[in-house]
Amino acid sequence: MSLQLEGRRILVVSPHFDDVPLSLGESLLHGELSRAASVRVRVVFGATNWTTVVHPTRGRRMIVSAWRRAEEVAAALRFGYSFRAAHLEEVILRTGSLEPDTYRDAADLSAHPLVDRITPMVRRWSEEADVVLVPAGLGSHVDHRLVARAGLRCLRAGVAEVAFYEDRPYTAYLDEVELRSQLDELGVRLEPQDVSGPISAATQRSVARIYRSQMDEFFRDAQRRDRDGASVERIWVPLAPGRDPGVTS
Repeated sequence: MSLQLEGRRILVVSPHFDDVPLSLGESLLHGELSRAASVRVRVVFGATNWTTVVHPTRGRRMIVSAWRRAEEVAAALRFGYSFRAAHLEEVILRTGSLEPDTYRDAADLSAHPLVDRITPMVRRWSEEADVVLVPAGLGSHVDHRLVARAGLRCLRAGVAEVAFYEDRPYTAYLDEVELRSQLDELGVRLEPQDVSGPISAATQRSVARIYRSQMDEFFRDAQRRDRDGASVERIWVPLAPGRDPGVTS
């Protein structure tokens, strides 16, 4: 089942500043999203202290959040979308921990209280959209998985048409078996849909140039993997959007 994007109003829910150009930049510039009637991005965790440039202390929250918002303004201009940001705190700010086990966690998040807060936000944002794209939560980043769970709830409730995009840079480190195993955790039958051609070096350079606060060797290596593997951007479409009995809350 192919999900029509051309000529439609698209809402893309982004866990953080940067996730949409990282995950769907090629599609926004040259693929299916470039032919949408409009693309609106809504950032969930707009309060952040994370950057590769300085140590992420709580006292730097305001300045880092402003810096990253400015980067998103530049990205929105380059990639052709409008955006707004909510003010929930991202996981590193919430916990004060940089330990990977803190922010990359495979535990069941279905009943996490933040899902209860995010779900009505997504429902409200989707009122003027035809299609809602949410992250699939690949790579086990807690914030991405929380947003994915909120998307599942909206799918179950029949809110617009909901599909899941592959989270970069994490997807670059998953083989197809690992990727499908993590998708299975969503509890709904999905099929892939290419929304771009191979991710170009020019698109990657745009992302790296704009998001200077985030770029480190992990991001650069992921970009090399995508480039060397001629990777394309994909969304995963429910076989029966909003009505699949396999969807769990």
